Amino acid sequence: MCFTPKGRCEMTDNEILKKIDILNAVNDINFQWQYRRAQKDHIDLFDKKIRKNERYFRLRMGGDYKNDLKLTHDSMTKMLLAVFAPLPSWEKDANKLIADRMDHARKIIDNLRT
Repeated sequence: MCFTPKGRCEMTDNEILKKIDILNAVNDINFQWQYRRAQKDHIDLFDKKIRKNERYFRLRMGGDYKNDLKLTHDSMTKMLLAVFAPLPSWEKDANKLIADRMDHARKIIDNLRT
C-alpha cells in the first residue's frame, strides 16, 4: 500500500482484489467479498454513494441482501488499510495458511489418484 503526499492511501483495483483474495481465503465460505456492478444506487457502510453501474465491493451477510456490507473503492481501500497496515505479518500468516490449504488439497488429490 502506498500513500500520496497528501497522506491519502491509493490502491488500484488489482491491488484491492489481491488483498480481498487473502481475506476470502481465511474467511468462511459464506462470508466472501465480491466485486460487483451496482444495479441501482446504494449507500455504503461509510455513507458514500454507490451509483447505478458503478463497481463496488459487497460482503454477503446472510440470505437477505439488505444486510450485506457494501463498500466503494475508496471505502474498501480504507478498510484494507485498517486490516493490513497495523500488523504486516498478518498477511504473511494468511498467505501461509492459503499455501498449507493448497498443499493439503494436493495431498488429497494425489491420494485419490493412487
